[in-house]
Amino acid sequence: TADTVKSVICSYPRFLVWVRLSLLKKGSPVANATICVPSKEDLQRLASEPNCSGPQEPKHRDPFKQECKAQKKSQKKRTLPQDSETAAGDLERKSASSCGKVLIRGLWPTQPLNVMSHCSRLTIGYVSQGDFSLTVGCGEAWGFVSLLGLLRMVLSQPAERRGLALVRNPASLQYRFAKINIEV
Repeated sequence: TADTVKSVICSYPRFLVWVRLSLLKKGSPVANATICVPSKEDLQRLASEPNCSGPQEPKHRDPFKQECKAQKKSQKKRTLPQDSETAAGDLERKSASSCGKVLIRGLWPTQPLNVMSHCSRLTIGYVSQGDFSLTVGCGEAWGFVSLLGLLRMVLSQPAERRGLALVRNPASLQYRFAKINIEV
């Protein structure tokens, strides 16, 4: 009921829940995979297409790509020192210029503003361990989800699809449907 959910959320606002995820179709989850809330369209697509493996995350552009290229070009323009006097002067310039931010392609120089909505789906948790289970015959994972996110996800889903989540490995754009089991 809504009153019970509200009291639980007020009592435990930052509570994490230990869950086990079982993928419905193919796939093998790995550590640090993202656990997300499926949209209504995702659930409708799963109901209409039984062989649907899951939605895909659109590609994101790197906002720091141009800055990385400019930094790389400026490093190439620097020449090697010819004698010891120039080497000492170069060392002083390098230490002064290294105070600025160092950009590495693929890594963000600052912390993202909002981790939960960084992707196209709302993130509610992360996988801590996962692999293909020969015993069950599908991908299985253990992870943590936010209690608040879990309750909102379960209450927003229809009864026949309750407890379904999306799992996306860090190196993939493909989401996979998974059933959440709460471990006590």
